[in-house]
Amino acid sequence: MDAKMLSRPTKALALSTGLALAALVGVSASLSGPAYAGPRSYADIRSISPQAGITRTVNTTKKSMLIPFGKSSTIELPGGMMDVIVSNPNIVDAIIHTQNRVLLVGKQPGQTNAFFYDINGNEVLELEIRVERDMAGLEALISQHAPGNNVSVKSFNNNILLSGEVENAGASKVVVDLATLWLGETTPGAAPGEITNIMTVLGNEQVMLKVRIIEMQRSVTKQLGIDFNALAQVGDASFGLLSNIGAGVGAGAGFGGNLAWTNSGGGALRSLTANLQALERVGLVRTLAEPVLTAISGETANFLSGGEFPVLTNVFIDAQGRLQREFEYRSFGVSLGFTPIVLSEGRISLNISTEVSEPTTEGAFEVNGAEVLAIRKRLANTVVELPAGGSMVIAGLIREENRLSSSGTPGVKDIPGIGALFRSRNSETTESELVVIVTPYLVKPTHPDKLQTPLDGFIPANDREAALLGRLNKVYGKNVKPDPKQRLFGPFGHVVD
Repeated sequence: MDAKMLSRPTKALALSTGLALAALVGVSASLSGPAYAGPRSYADIRSISPQAGITRTVNTTKKSMLIPFGKSSTIELPGGMMDVIVSNPNIVDAIIHTQNRVLLVGKQPGQTNAFFYDINGNEVLELEIRVERDMAGLEALISQHAPGNNVSVKSFNNNILLSGEVENAGASKVVVDLATLWLGETTPGAAPGEITNIMTVLGNEQVMLKVRIIEMQRSVTKQLGIDFNALAQVGDASFGLLSNIGAGVGAGAGFGGNLAWTNSGGGALRSLTANLQALERVGLVRTLAEPVLTAISGETANFLSGGEFPVLTNVFIDAQGRLQREFEYRSFGVSLGFTPIVLSEGRISLNISTEVSEPTTEGAFEVNGAEVLAIRKRLANTVVELPAGGSMVIAGLIREENRLSSSGTPGVKDIPGIGALFRSRNSETTESELVVIVTPYLVKPTHPDKLQTPLDGFIPANDREAALLGRLNKVYGKNVKPDPKQRLFGPFGHVVD
């Protein structure tokens, strides 16, 4: 038993001694040849083979990859590697984990490339790398808040590109708003990004806006005045009494009367003259404007029917001593501007600005003999949300103004009864009502023959009808059959949803 145990170490020692001798012989054989310190560059590695007499050909693989900003990706090389070179370490950092595995970390948005070399110094992989924002979270938000839409999200040079198809402009706005939140992420070393929206909206985007501006004005004016003129003589002295309290009553209008009395029988009072002026005026003004304008969702449209008038702004003397005037032209008329956004087939957001204005002498004044007119405006600016075909009153005004004035002879006008003969009364009442109604429609193009214009059916009168009958256009009787070519078949008018 002891002999066997002693024989085993002896055999092991002999085997170890043999291996050591073989290793020593190999080392001495290698030392007998020329010494080689190794290559100085990768070009030398490619040109000088570490094993004499053996030529190896390694094919370089070229690939590209996208690394999310602030995250990492792993590269596996089955053949192993010796070194990794990154062109721009500020964009991508390479961390060699094992002989076959490299970890690439995206440090800031940009582009660079990396080269991988094996243990023999051969280039085995050339990798084009692009570091961009991670769009996975944004795609999840879009799927959650705008479901049912085919939206593609990509990042280029720190910018966000939105493409694909959405159901309506409302869904497009939601997607853009979500992408705007994603731009808030700070990326070092990169310029602030922007959003490029090339999404296609499948829904109808043509919006026609009809605005009705209705105004009614009613004014009532009542004036009553009495003028007295009396002449008396006491001895050699003459006295006159003149009351002109009815001067404010409009001359030539209303009712006017006078009374003249002359004393022929003698006495101090020689003559008495009285004039009575009474006026009542009632006025009614009706204003109706219905501008109609069509625009694409998200675009601004403007409409103006009116003109411009000059307004004096400056008066000066030029170098030659001549009087010069400067004028500025101001617009007036009916104007409409709006920006529609189709949120869905049943909801339209409207940013509306509408105005009706005209020059007026009310509030006008004169500058160096030139009259500067004022402008009377009815203006409304608002943002509302309406269904297609629905109406809403966006502005309204009820105004009532009363002006009362009384004038007369001091002291006498306050006497009960007869004091009414020595005072004048003026009363002005103005009432106005204004309503602005808007109605949006979703419209589509149609054939021009299906639309009507104000000239349809108009035929000017000939010379005989104009001279003998005083007509400006032809008149058709009730029993006259319409021209079949001008008849409209089916529904006609605005094409709306």
